[in-house]
Amino acid sequence: AVDAGHRAVIFDRFRGVQDVVVGEGTHFLIPWVQKPIIFDCRSRPRNVPVITGSKDLQNVNITLRILFRPVTAQLPRIFTSIGEDYDERVLPSITTEILKSVVVSTA
Repeated sequence: AVDAGHRAVIFDRFRGVQDVVVGEGTHFLIPWVQKPIIFDCRSRPRNVPVITGSKDLQNVNITLRILFRPVTAQLPRIFTSIGEDYDERVLPSITTEILKSVVVSTA
């Protein structure tokens, strides 16, 4: 069963990760052969604190709050290339680089 606001990617032991994203509701699986990987597709907040230096060599503390959610059509590709913890792997590096560039350009 896939809850509201969630999507599932089906992993088949013989064929690998299927390209079809399964929506909300009850779905039939072949036991021992297919396994659902459930993703939360609702918008979720994340706070990223960054300490960076400005042009005049002062430390600047900034906290960025992001609302993010995955693109549902790309969930099989996200799962195979990054994994279930895509937000922990991708968001910190992107946000720190963008915040540093914003601080350098404005300060």
